[in-house]
Amino acid sequence: MKKLMLASMTLLLAGATAVPAFADDDKRSVGGSYATQGGKGPWREDREDRRDERRDDRQDRREDRQDWRADRRDDRRDWREDRQEIRQDRRDHRQDWRAERRDDRRDWRDDRRDDRRDWRNDRRDDYRQRYSRHDDRRWNGYHWRPEYRYRAPRYVYPSGYRAYRWQVGHRLPPAYYGRPYYVDYRTYRLPPPPYGYHWVRVDHDVVLVAAATGLILDVLYGLYY
Repeated sequence: MKKLMLASMTLLLAGATAVPAFADDDKRSVGGSYATQGGKGPWREDREDRRDERRDDRQDRREDRQDWRADRRDDRRDWREDRQEIRQDRRDHRQDWRAERRDDRRDWRDDRRDDRRDWRNDRRDDYRQRYSRHDDRRWNGYHWRPEYRYRAPRYVYPSGYRAYRWQVGHRLPPAYYGRPYYVDYRTYRLPPPPYGYHWVRVDHDVVLVAAATGLILDVLYGLYY
């Protein structure tokens, strides 16, 4: 009986001493693994991996931002170049439009001048066809017949006046055909003057003159005495 008790006690003591040994072995084995890994635990490796991933992620984000900014700069540059081209096209269009408008105005003015010139020539031709002093019985071929002459008030000579026999095609000085010298053609039963022309008195004669140029279209000598 005593032997059995002693044996069990020895077994118990042997087991108690064996447990710390295994623990030390475990510690040594773990310590050995730390030593082989440079003294870093698994959780430190995870932190370093996460840090590396964050760095990579940040680097990728920086590169993406740089690419995005470069693309945006290119887009702005292209947009500015497009706007410059549009503005240049507008300038060219405006210049072309203004040049065409100037040409149209010149053509219109030339056409208008030609129309006026033709119209005046037609009016002159109409006047010549409608009235000829040589066919008028009051005209003797050189002067107005005395029995058809008119007594007129005293003639006020214009500045620079000189005695001269004006003829068709001459140009009368402006001082000669001012408004005070206008003659009412109805009073003397004269033909109506063409547009832009007036009958004016020059001393004893009556002259049909262009108001703008002074060009003489007709002359009736000796209408007054």
